[in-house]
Amino acid sequence: MSLINTIKSYPAKKPGEKKAFVLCWFGGSIWQTRRLINVLRDVGIDVVAMDFSETVLSDGNPQLLPRLVEEVVMLAKGEAKKFRKPTLLIGISLGALISLNLLRRTEFFYEGVLITGGDIVKAAQRIYGQEVWHQSYDKLAEMWRDVNMYTEPQKLSGKRLLFVLSSKDKLIDTEDVRSEVKVQREAGNKIILIERHVFGHIGTIIEETILFPKTILGYIRQIGNPD
Repeated sequence: MSLINTIKSYPAKKPGEKKAFVLCWFGGSIWQTRRLINVLRDVGIDVVAMDFSETVLSDGNPQLLPRLVEEVVMLAKGEAKKFRKPTLLIGISLGALISLNLLRRTEFFYEGVLITGGDIVKAAQRIYGQEVWHQSYDKLAEMWRDVNMYTEPQKLSGKRLLFVLSSKDKLIDTEDVRSEVKVQREAGNKIILIERHVFGHIGTIIEETILFPKTILGYIRQIGNPD
């Protein structure tokens, strides 16, 4: 059974040279990103959007998240080969984590705009608690080591990322993201960090993708011109 709920393709409204994958947040649906999708289509970007089954975190089965990542990697690689266009990743929360896996596991993806994100172990345990995730943090972190946010710097060498981070967050530990960005920057990788100081995790998702999706175009320009 697929852990990807829905996949939809949206052609650009005018000729363009880019393609984008929009990867939804945990519990999010494609329809909630339609304003963002239309903003991208308006500037000539073809879009493939995906949303995902909540069971990857709600069932307490640690094998499901790695299975989802593998499924998306296989699908996205196939799409990238077929269209042969530079492909941008726009990942939102869980989608940001999946985007990181695409960036470090394949040669097809070089640019990513990641809206929030953090240590998936902490997020899962904070959402559902010990009744669902009875493993210790260390045990679950080891089981998810290959899919979590922490990345060997050489795997992101030559790739360009922009993180949007809420300054305070009850769902994730924002300091984890700051520390990871610091590690990547010290290794010479091109990572831009933008912090939002008004909203937390959910509010930042809503602000960036639903209320003011045109800000994403500015982020795309920034990663295209990182210096």
